Amino acid sequence: MDPDLTLLLQVAVLMAAAGVLVGTVAGFFGARYEVLDLAAHFRPHLAIAAAVVAVMAILVLHSPPTAGLAAVMALGNIAAMRDEFRYCVRPAAADGEGATLTIGVLNVNLRNGRHAPVEQWIRQTQPDVLVVVEASAGWIEALDRLADVYPYRALQRTTFVAMIARRPWTSLDVIAGLRPRQPMLVAKFDVGGTILTVIGAHPASPKGRRRMRVRDAEIAAIGQQAVAAAGPVAAVGDFNATPWSAPMRRLVRTTPLRYADLVATTWPTFLPRWLGIKIDHVMLGNGCTLVDYAVGPDVGSDHRPVLATVRCAPSAT
Repeated sequence: MDPDLTLLLQVAVLMAAAGVLVGTVAGFFGARYEVLDLAAHFRPHLAIAAAVVAVMAILVLHSPPTAGLAAVMALGNIAAMRDEFRYCVRPAAADGEGATLTIGVLNVNLRNGRHAPVEQWIRQTQPDVLVVVEASAGWIEALDRLADVYPYRALQRTTFVAMIARRPWTSLDVIAGLRPRQPMLVAKFDVGGTILTVIGAHPASPKGRRRMRVRDAEIAAIGQQAVAAAGPVAAVGDFNATPWSAPMRRLVRTTPLRYADLVATTWPTFLPRWLGIKIDHVMLGNGCTLVDYAVGPDVGSDHRPVLATVRCAPSAT
């Protein structure tokens, strides 16, 4: 091989090794330093990159120590992700008792003017309850056009979070948050005699340290609502955080909420799914089990929709 090309490959592998090392280590300090937590969102990518670097360190650098370090980084990321699988909701038994409800979430993207694909997807799938995130004023008319299918609509109760339903809620509360006009929606539904609490929320995007702290506090507030729920609960929305991040790790360890899914990515749609991250969530607790889960197609937003069919444990009599 040409010496110049060999040198270039060696430098590239060393730089990749350094990047993987920095990203992996940074992610483990996210609970203490918010900015470093950004690296934790990419643990799957870091694990794969570290494995590739380990192989390239042998083939190109002929350096077992570098390969060994990269392998440790890969295993570290895998171990961190494996821990979160303990916090997945259990699947519903095939012969389980209790009524089912399909819950969805879709961040429509406030700058997205393509209403038709979203309307078409909603009409095709018809979840019982749908939380619509970034439902700016321009989307209200589009959601109103769904009145024939969704007669129950909480629109413009908050700036960016709406909820539409095919069945009536027994109550709907707007829970004030840290940001003006950015509260949560908390609705209760009678599901076969069991009251299910559905929390719709959109924590702040992590653009800067201050917004990261606001996001973390808003995720914690979701957990407080879940803890306060008297029965089965679902928390739904674009949380702007992956399961590997510090605020989400705290959430599942201090509340009854559990992930409906950890693997299927939802953002951004312009990348292949295997390169994306998971920030749109359906989380369940207090007796909710999972019947079915799916991430939908690209409907024109930068987020993919999520659908989960859940079963609520029947109330004790």
